[in-house]
Amino acid sequence: MPWTSLKHALLFNAACSTLLGATLLLAPNGLASLMGEFSPLILMVLGAALLVFAADVAFVATRQSISPGLAKMITVADLAWVAATPVVMMLAASWLSFWGHLVLLDVAFLVGICAFFQWRGLRAKLLQEQQRTVRGAAQSQPGG
Repeated sequence: MPWTSLKHALLFNAACSTLLGATLLLAPNGLASLMGEFSPLILMVLGAALLVFAADVAFVATRQSISPGLAKMITVADLAWVAATPVVMMLAASWLSFWGHLVLLDVAFLVGICAFFQWRGLRAKLLQEQQRTVRGAAQSQPGG
């Protein structure tokens, strides 16, 4: 099964964020016209921000020991993206085309999948660390 670990989930997130960020930076005019009536500059700024986010996620994912705190922050950021999507869709409804709405929903769905697998990987990592701590404490006790 894919994303069997926190590391894999974070790397998938970094890859998706890189692809989306690069697409937004490289083809803002075409995407803006497909998605509705707004400035391509919005997509370029979002693309640049996504590339920075992707680099941060990749950095966290490639550490020998992944920081649970940083992984939680990334997961919360993903959940915030998912929660903000319907708000953006409502506020920008007059500027978004059908395809714009569809793209936003698709991206939110993908980000939600990333958040779910990161949460699952984070939970598994924390359980493993807790079990190691319990085993270590039991072994250090007399007769253990």
